[in-house]
Amino acid sequence: MSGFDPATFGRAFEKLVAEYQSGIGFWLAPAFHIATIVILFLIIKHGNRYRKAFTIYFTLNYIWIFIYVGILMSFLFYREIGIWSLAFWSIIPVLTGAIVFQWIKELKSPKIDLDLTGIRKWRLLVIPIIIFGFWYPTYEYGVGFSILPKDILFSFYGLMPCPTTMVILGLLSLKYPRGNRSLFNALTLFAVWIGTAQILIGYVPDYPLALIGYFSIGLIILNKYIWRYKEKK
Repeated sequence: MSGFDPATFGRAFEKLVAEYQSGIGFWLAPAFHIATIVILFLIIKHGNRYRKAFTIYFTLNYIWIFIYVGILMSFLFYREIGIWSLAFWSIIPVLTGAIVFQWIKELKSPKIDLDLTGIRKWRLLVIPIIIFGFWYPTYEYGVGFSILPKDILFSFYGLMPCPTTMVILGLLSLKYPRGNRSLFNALTLFAVWIGTAQILIGYVPDYPLALIGYFSIGLIILNKYIWRYKEKK
């Protein structure tokens, strides 16, 4: 275990996700991308009329992420790098499990607000992060990005929690504090925790995850200490 460094994790991570992407991910990725495009089109056009479809889809997506990335990949990482995997990956099933729990609660008691009319212009700052999360270009650790047309349909969006959370947290932040705050908080916790960790190990594609997490923390603070205060006055 001595001499372990983040690059070791980075190489193991690349190996495992490459196997994931070329295996079952090859068939799932385009389905996730196309389904999201259809659902977002319906939400933009019809708003809350398609809230249930939106919730069902993302609930199923995060259940898949929890099972494959949270549970199965925990065992795969342990096989690759041993006990050090716990330091880097053991929190993933906890955080994704909390998100799944909140999605299921949303199914039972809908609170999400998907009426995207009247959004203030400054909130649109999250749009580039949403686009990046959906696109999530191919990246080689320590080398850089490769701009590949296939990533429009075959990126890790929907397969991995980081790009998926960039998209959904970005969308929910457009309306916060309206909507499901417990779900928003769970997604924000994931974004801040994992995004910050990825910055520390130098995994560049997930820097926007940290940014949307910090942005969401800012919204939570504004709501708690400023917006609510103004409402009371």
